[in-house]
Amino acid sequence: MGFIKQETVMERAGCVIFLLFYHTCSGLEVTVPSSHIALFQTRTLLPCTFTVDNPSVNPQFLAIFWHFGNIELLRYDNKEKVSSPRVSMDEQELKRGNASLSIHSVTISDQGTYKCLVIYSPNRQHKDIQLNIQAVPALKIHKKVLRKDEKNLVHCSITDFFPKDITVRWLRNGQDLGSASEKFQMNADGTYNVNSSVTISPIEATDNPVITCQVEHESLLDPLQDAFRVEYGAAPSVQVTSSKTPDGEEQIYMCEARGYFPETVEINWLLDGKRTDPPRGSDKSLFNKEIYYRILLDKDKRPKQISCEVQHETLYSPITETLEVQENNDCKRSCHFGLTAVLLVLLILACGILAAAWYFITKKKYFQKFQVSQIHREPIKSDDEKVTLYCVASNCTMNVVVTWTVKVGENVTILEAQTNKDEESAALLCSDYTVRTDLEQSDNLYNVITALRFKPDINKNKDREVMCNFLCDGRNKERRFTYKLTLKKPEMSAPIKLSLSDSGDVLCSVTLETFYPRNIQIKWSCGVGHYKELDTAKNNIIHNSDQTCNAVSECRVPGHLFKDPGFRVRVTWSHQSMDETEHREVSAADFPCPSVMDEIIIPPLLLHGTEAKLQCRISGYFPGDLDVKWIRREAGKQELYEVSPSDKYKIPVMEVTQQSDKTYTCTASLIVSVSVLTDHGAEFICRVTHPTLVTPLKKRTGELSVTGIPTVNVTHLNNHPRAEILHFFPKDITVMWSRSKSNKYETYEGKKVENEFQKNDDDDDGTYICISDLSVKTHKNKSYKVTVEHETLKRPIEKIIVREKDKLYLKDNENRTTLLPETLHQKEISNSNVGKQVSTEDDLEPNRTVDDSPTSLDNKDGGNTWKKFKKSLKLK
Repeated sequence: MGFIKQETVMERAGCVIFLLFYHTCSGLEVTVPSSHIALFQTRTLLPCTFTVDNPSVNPQFLAIFWHFGNIELLRYDNKEKVSSPRVSMDEQELKRGNASLSIHSVTISDQGTYKCLVIYSPNRQHKDIQLNIQAVPALKIHKKVLRKDEKNLVHCSITDFFPKDITVRWLRNGQDLGSASEKFQMNADGTYNVNSSVTISPIEATDNPVITCQVEHESLLDPLQDAFRVEYGAAPSVQVTSSKTPDGEEQIYMCEARGYFPETVEINWLLDGKRTDPPRGSDKSLFNKEIYYRILLDKDKRPKQISCEVQHETLYSPITETLEVQENNDCKRSCHFGLTAVLLVLLILACGILAAAWYFITKKKYFQKFQVSQIHREPIKSDDEKVTLYCVASNCTMNVVVTWTVKVGENVTILEAQTNKDEESAALLCSDYTVRTDLEQSDNLYNVITALRFKPDINKNKDREVMCNFLCDGRNKERRFTYKLTLKKPEMSAPIKLSLSDSGDVLCSVTLETFYPRNIQIKWSCGVGHYKELDTAKNNIIHNSDQTCNAVSECRVPGHLFKDPGFRVRVTWSHQSMDETEHREVSAADFPCPSVMDEIIIPPLLLHGTEAKLQCRISGYFPGDLDVKWIRREAGKQELYEVSPSDKYKIPVMEVTQQSDKTYTCTASLIVSVSVLTDHGAEFICRVTHPTLVTPLKKRTGELSVTGIPTVNVTHLNNHPRAEILHFFPKDITVMWSRSKSNKYETYEGKKVENEFQKNDDDDDGTYICISDLSVKTHKNKSYKVTVEHETLKRPIEKIIVREKDKLYLKDNENRTTLLPETLHQKEISNSNVGKQVSTEDDLEPNRTVDDSPTSLDNKDGGNTWKKFKKSLKLK
């Protein structure tokens, strides 16, 4: 009993030593591409795969390290996982030899050399991969209207590109033009900007050619272009004037741009050089535009300067006119005619023509420069339904008479208000109109501001022709204004916007633009078939400079309701300008976050008789109701059928996570029991349906390539070595026999080696079986080696047989021998082989034939067919 126990312990120890030796000899091969390209601010996957001799990776012996220069980005082993926030690795894929690194929101600083280090104890190997970042440029030509009969400089800006190398070309009708580029500028995120310009001469601009700015960059498949056909325009002339209100607390500044083409122009006010609120202006007229600005003359808040800045397509740089803002007690004159007029007056005063100036100012009233502004319309204030028109006159004598005339169809209304220096203001009231006129005196000259206020008659909806007449010292100046009360229908220029809140609710918003008047009704409702009004709606009315209004309306809807494909959210609005209400609807299909589906991840090797996991990642979808189906196509066929859980297929529960932007990400998996017969050449399809998708998303594996790794068993038949190679695929395999001679092995050729191939029909798995016999007489103290080579093997399989006395033994790597078993079955040999001589080593026993063998092939107990032979292998 003690001996048996000791022998058992020795056997177990030998088994442990054998396993450790087998693991030590396991090969490790790491594969990465030399370089990888990623787009700026996207997610990328740095490929790194590895293989070991044993297809099943044991996590206990595995460690993965990713380095970027000297920085360790990620570490994984059987004890812990350490990584930075922007990098990750799929732990499930590690078991299949996939150690690829995922980098989220790639930046320019991520460019460089990465190292993938794999340790499969005790082996280790690393490979370097170069990550190159590319950012796609954007370009724009800024000036597309030229001035006629002069040279024009056209600019093109190229922004947000990387790497720095870029080619900019200017073309005229497709032909090269000369160009000049400025210095490159680096943005804070590491991308680059550059400006390029070209001078277009009058000769080059004849026949209205097409001017093109073209950019070539390594991030572009095709050159990027911006182009325009030459058009001619006229630059505006700009004049700034001002007038103080009667109470002395405000100064009104007018800025007028005239005589320009095309019509689009931008006018802004600058206070002490800084741009202020959006401009307020009068109604637009073709090629002319006026804006105004009011400044409180409070000493603490009053700016020192006010400037009018005008930008137009014909200008290389804006036109800026500037006036000084005077203090309240120094404001002797309240009307200025631009900086040129002020300088001219100063020059006249400096020359000493004071007497002549006094004479013309006091005695010759007709030389006074009597100025009257255009009639302006005040912007509509919140909840104000009345319209205010005003007009300003400067440098008048004391006898000023202001008359407003309003003509509606055939009806004419005349409203007159006379001012004098002793009265600060005079007001005239009637049933439909209110007139207010205020007077201010400065240097014996008077400035007048008058306003007409009325409520539009929406029911009559008629135009009003308004005239303002100033009578100053017997002379008249009149300004006209046509007020059109036009009902404007709300316009919906953009669809309903959907966004996700932190609470998981869906924010729905809509903008209705340029309607008049401001009264509008907007309601939200939702449901499936039957709509229920929502009480979370909020409306905000915005007044535009052209007197129209915009309305921004939004509501909040619980996010889980969108899981139903039939669920709809409806917004309905009504307005005086509309004959009937209008509405729009949205559903989950209108979400701006459509699902993104990655390619199916397939294990590097699909081995017969093992399980393989196919994975597909779907991200960026909302709501979380996602349906994933796995579809299979048989090899050589077109029919598709849905995969269901069975002994062959396992479909794990999807791993679903919610991201910081409240969208969802999941990984769909399919575990397949791989078989050569059923899976080689077959194809799997991952199909995704979601309420946001009009058509399902699909990703395909392509035709699968399955391999079978051969196993080799060695037996003997009448002391002739035999190798049984089982379960290999594809069929191509090399089996060689050799013998030892002078410390090396010589290979047998010709009839001394007999190989028989057959499909494994009994298992019906598509793999192959090969029976290889060495038909020579073996000798004592000789070694015989069988070598098997197959594409699935990194190294050939070698088995060594030695003959000691009259028996054959199998020798292992530690020179230990095991008695070689005798095969239980023989191969079925055709009658043509009966009677042929058996080849012997050194041609010994030449007279022995097959019939003389100890076990005859036609012996009833020993003669077995292939089928019996394979059954015996299966039993083993």
